[in-house]
Amino acid sequence: MFVELHLSSTDRKLIRLLKALGYGIAALVVGGNDVEEIPTFRKLVITQRSAWKIRMYRSFDLVSVIPWSRFVLNKLISDDRVDVITINEVNRSILPSKDQARVMAREGKALELVINPIVNDGESGLAFLRDVINEYSTIDGLRIIVSQGIGRVSDVRNPRDVMKLIEVLTNVNAKPPLISDNPYEVIADALYRRGICL
Repeated sequence: MFVELHLSSTDRKLIRLLKALGYGIAALVVGGNDVEEIPTFRKLVITQRSAWKIRMYRSFDLVSVIPWSRFVLNKLISDDRVDVITINEVNRSILPSKDQARVMAREGKALELVINPIVNDGESGLAFLRDVINEYSTIDGLRIIVSQGIGRVSDVRNPRDVMKLIEVLTNVNAKPPLISDNPYEVIADALYRRGICL
């Protein structure tokens, strides 16, 4: 079962396609949670312009931050309300330092890579993806998640192709940890912290 943690549409055709490709769980970054085909969870995504929304964290199942600087990460990686640090662009200056990544691992935070916007940068995006996975997969206990970042049917890649892409780029077996196990564990841990048991 694959897990998509960055879904920005509840279009029925899109959801049916995800189900047909083997997705069993998704996290919505948009309003509406009336998806019947697969279990969906609500994900709050915090950016520089929407940092005030973190106060609404109790209304969401999962809280993600797209960092705008490493300085901001110092505060957010220890914030109990935050579950995931999301990277959705080719920008090395917002990546956590090795020390920050170790703190993330200790605090139970995950590093999410949203590959559609990253891969759309062509060769530099592929190189960035390769470097990030190779660098951060060496940190004990840090959960790395690969999301596609799906908003419409044309954004969907077969998850097996995503796994193969990661394996070719990095020599890392992507399926169990990056596309199914880690994202599922992040959802389960986030719900547990909010008082819900799976």
